[in-house]
Amino acid sequence: MNQQIVSLIQMLKAATPPDAPRLWQLSPTAAREQSTRFFAPLNTGGPTVAETREITIPGRLGEIPARLYVPHGAALTTPGLLYLHGGGFVIGSPATHDRLTRELAAGTGMRVLSLDYGLAPEHPFPEGLDDCVAAARWLGENGRRLGVDPRQLVIGGDSAGANLSAATVLRLRDAGHGPGFRAALLIYGRFAEGDTPSLTAWGDRDLVLSRTVMDWFHDHYTGGRTLTGDPYLAPLNADLTGFPPTMLICGTLDPLLSDSELFAAALEKAGVPVELSIVEDGIHAFVQMPMLDMAGEAIRKLCAFAKRAC
Repeated sequence: MNQQIVSLIQMLKAATPPDAPRLWQLSPTAAREQSTRFFAPLNTGGPTVAETREITIPGRLGEIPARLYVPHGAALTTPGLLYLHGGGFVIGSPATHDRLTRELAAGTGMRVLSLDYGLAPEHPFPEGLDDCVAAARWLGENGRRLGVDPRQLVIGGDSAGANLSAATVLRLRDAGHGPGFRAALLIYGRFAEGDTPSLTAWGDRDLVLSRTVMDWFHDHYTGGRTLTGDPYLAPLNADLTGFPPTMLICGTLDPLLSDSELFAAALEKAGVPVELSIVEDGIHAFVQMPMLDMAGEAIRKLCAFAKRAC
């Protein structure tokens, strides 16, 4: 195993008291507070941007907060990246992903809009997805107000955000109303349902993400409902015709590796240009861990793919 990963795992274990409650033993509110504390030191450093601005976007259930990042040297109008953060649909925010979105803005030269969509269980499926769809439509219609060219939009996200990115593309396509995206950046997303080979292999190892945590997230997101076969919940069930060119990134130690492999194969079968990058010894959430060389390399690949698309 990569020595940086070994050291990281040891550091995380040392920082966790043996009697501390695990994520799935917490309330969603307490889990969000824990997540914010965990990611705070990972958000330090990194590139600066010319401007960050808090805005709101009209949604079906009210105003949706978002954070706009404008890179240094940006022209009056640039391509735009709609970024959907990870966190199992229950935790996470633009704040927990601040460094990553700054890196994407700096690396692509695009304005990045990081969306603070509604979280479960307060906003169960499909309410968070509704927010993402509303934001995509708003950006397509009003992006020029922010200096974003609505003809050059990219969508992306990590983990739950990758799922939401794929589902947003599908919802807009199926509705026939909304902007087109030049590319999708999907980082270790959940696209399937049920067991997969990597979930079987790594689901009980607890390397950041485990089967128990995934079940906790899923139960909150679905509100305990059985929603088998819904393509907006598990995009691998969808007809992927017309999906934009896509880059998928996942690590070999991630329970969600098979999801990326299966989704890439399905996209290719549907005639969609797709690039799959499998990172040796990558664990879930590694892209947000700047002490890992593999994180910087993955971000460079994502930025290069987005720039080529626009």
